[in-house]
Formats: sequence, C-alpha cells, structure tokens
Amino acid sequence: MLIIFPFWGGYIIPEATAYFVIIFNVFFLYKSSSFVIFFAYSLIKIRESEHVNWLNRVIELEDIDLAMEGVKGKLASLKDFKYEQPSSNEEQLNKLLEKRQPGFMQKLVFRYERYKAKRFLGSELNRLAQIKKEGVNYDWREIHHVIIIPHWREPEHVLDTTLEKIAAVNYPTNKISIVLGAEKRDPEGFEVSEKMKQKFADRFEHIWISVHELTEEEIIGKSSNMAFAGKTAAREIEKLGWDLKKVTVTSCDADLTYEYITRSNSIYKFYNAAMVLYANIWRLPFYARVKNSMSTIYNVARLVRTDKLVPFSTYTTSFWLIDQIGYWTPWITPEDFHVFFKALIKFPHQVSTIPIYQRILADAAEGSSHFETIKNNYFQERRWSWGISDDGWLLKNLLLKITRLKATPGMIYRGLHVIFDHIIGPVSSVIILFGGNIPLLVNPAFAATTIGINLPGISSFIIQLTIWLLFIAIFLDQYLKPARTGKKSPLRRIFYWVEWVTQPFIG
Repeated sequence: MLIIFPFWGGYIIPEATAYFVIIFNVFFLYKSSSFVIFFAYSLIKIRESEHVNWLNRVIELEDIDLAMEGVKGKLASLKDFKYEQPSSNEEQLNKLLEKRQPGFMQKLVFRYERYKAKRFLGSELNRLAQIKKEGVNYDWREIHHVIIIPHWREPEHVLDTTLEKIAAVNYPTNKISIVLGAEKRDPEGFEVSEKMKQKFADRFEHIWISVHELTEEEIIGKSSNMAFAGKTAAREIEKLGWDLKKVTVTSCDADLTYEYITRSNSIYKFYNAAMVLYANIWRLPFYARVKNSMSTIYNVARLVRTDKLVPFSTYTTSFWLIDQIGYWTPWITPEDFHVFFKALIKFPHQVSTIPIYQRILADAAEGSSHFETIKNNYFQERRWSWGISDDGWLLKNLLLKITRLKATPGMIYRGLHVIFDHIIGPVSSVIILFGGNIPLLVNPAFAATTIGINLPGISSFIIQLTIWLLFIAIFLDQYLKPARTGKKSPLRRIFYWVEWVTQPFIG
C-alpha cells in the first residue's frame, strides 16, 4: 500500500500525498544524518577498542589494587616526561627534515599526545576503581567458550580458515570449544567435520561434531542446525559438569570475556560486534564492493543505538540463557533476532544487547563470474530480508504481553522498531526516487497547483542534502577498510570514489 501510495494517493488525495512525500524525505534526511553520526562514533570506538590489550585487562582483574598502582605509576612518570628541544647537530636536523615538521609543530604534537595518554590513564584508573567497587561476577579462568559453526556444503578450506583464525586469537584456546554442526543431507558434511577435528584437536579445549537430520517439524536453515548442535553441546557440557552460567556460546575473543565477567546480569545479555564484509573486498568487482560497503557501514553504525540493538548474524550469549529459552527454534528462518526476542519475552527486564566495538571480518558474497557474484549477493540480501517472516510471531507476542500488562517499554520499542524497519526498508527507495514526480503524472490538474509545481523541487533539494552525508560516510569508510595490497595508482584511487555513483542502481 505504501509503495503504490504515490499513484492512488496522487489521484485521490494529491495534497495529502505531496505532504506525505515531503515529510518522508525529511525523515530520510534525519535518518541519514543520524546514520553518519552513529557511523563516525562507532568507528572511533572500534579504533580505540582495537588498541586495547583485552587479555591484559582480563588478567589485571585478578589483582585490581596492583593494577591501579601500576596505572598511578604511569601517570606519575608521565608528569615528569618533558619535551626535549632538538639540538642543532646534523643528525637532529636531518630527522626534522624527514618529518617535514617545524620544531613548534613537534612540540604541539608532543603535548597533544601526552594529553591523550594522561586522559586514557585517568579513565583506566576510574574504570578499575568502579570495578573494585562493584566487584567481578566470575573468575575469568572459570569461563568456557563454545563456538557453534553450522555448515552445509561448505568448502573444506572455508572451515579450515575459520578455525585457523579462531586458533590464532591471543585468548587461551584451551578455554574454547568448537561444535561443528554438519547436516545429514550433506553427504560430505560429517567427513569434513571429522577432518577438522583431527587437524585442530590439540588446539582447542574440545571439538564436538553434530550431524543434524531434518524432521517434519523443522525447516531447512541455520536455526534448526543451531538448535540441534546446541543440544549436542549441552549434553557434553553436562558430562563435564560445567556451570552453564559460566559458559558462553559463539564467543571467541578476550574483549567479550572482559564484558561478561564485569557486567551485571551478564548471563541475560547478548553481545554483538560489527560484521565487516571486507575480508575479500579488494577482490570483488566494483558493484559488489559498493553494495557490501553500504552493508558494512550500516552494520557498524547500528551498534550505537543500544536502545533498539538486536543481534545480527554472529553474536554471543550465555549458554544458560539459551538453555532457559529452549534453544533455537527449528521451524523459523531468522534465528538471530528470533532467539533474542524469545529471551526478551521470557526475561523482559533483563535482556538487552551489548555492543562490542570490534570487527568481525567476513567474506562478502562473490562468485566465479559476474553473473554468479550478482546472484550470490542477491541471495544473501534475500536471506537477510526473510527476517520479515517472523514479524507476525513478534507482533502476536507483543500484544499478548501488553494485554496481560507484562510488557516493558524497552520490549515494545525494540519489537515495533524491528517491524517498522522491515516495512520501511523496501518502501523508502521507491518513495525517495519517484514519490515527488508520480502524483504529478497521474493527476495533471494537481500538477498545475502551487504545491504541485514546487513538489519535485522541494523533494529533490532534501534528497540532495543526503548526498553530502553519504560523501562523509564514504570518506570515513576509508579508515575501516583493510589496506589495499598491490599497486596504489592515482587512477585506482579516483575510481574508488567514482564507483559510488552507481550505488542507487546497484542497491
């Protein structure tokens, strides 16, 4: 109804349609502005987070007083650290010439860097003091991490690379267990899992294999496989006697452990980092690069809005919470936000999503030819869009909670926002592109009125403002993308900017 509204609305109620189009364009300008601000903020937080030694932060919690003394010592030594004027000898002069900075500029840079270091150490001292006051939930050495990797017809090298990356983290891998979730309908699934288990057995705490067979009550997809693999892991955990509250599922990094042991009610939280589709970005054709850059920028920006943040793709939570809600639902498609809302509906006052300002580097969809690349990107978008299939279930549960007076404002806000985003996503591009012109085409009489004459110009002006915001996002994205290997010719750099002109058509 919204997509075709400019047609029938322009014919029946043209003035109301014109105002609707203008209001919608203003709303789009607001969304674009906030989107760029959130992206910039999230990018800053990611770059700050990646400079933190998270394993050291976890270890220092074993003796907070000692850690605080160490920070105080660094602050004291920083005060005595003075800028030394460069001497006039030839060596010092050559260094100045190499840096191409005059002496007063070097002095300003020194003072700024010292200020940043002082501010950082001050915040570290406050952080440790707060943790000392509130206490730590668990000893980090008691935490076990379980990573479930469901796979179906996945090339062996993809699983191999994934496990290599997990094994290479600076967190003790003897606290990480892997569940390789094969599908029985994949004839090579178990064999590939077994190969991976033999190769990586001595690099992880445990490697478990599950082989999921589809039942009549289930549908094909990640959720049914995750549910089966999760229950397989639960049986193994029970044999080992682990406390489910001290087990996280799908985690693999030290920064997550720090958040988990220091945050109150951590067993009720979901933890979501930024899904960055840049592992193969410079190998992609320009159109796939533009499409996946937009998806990545969105994934990074969304972390800031914690009031409506819902887990996407790769996320972590406590195994206890997954067990409490009956694991993943095997007859739905969007397993990520469905499992989140299952938990939120059961524990409305405690469940929320915590942003982890780290990059989850992943491959963007690609293929062996241009046709295959376009097809795979389409299928990826379609798979993400299937989240809308759960809106009926979500709306029903929200209404039940509201009528029983058990709904919280946070639950209602998050749920309605998901439904709203699913509706507005496919609608916005059509109204933005054509909404200002269609009412005039279907209603020539309206085109002769004052508002009819001005509608295309007003609509176009508002949309043009958003283009400048897109330029800012494209510029900031340069600090998120991995460095390009090979030749960096000026022509290639120019082409990178020019290729964004195709974004509306690619989208």
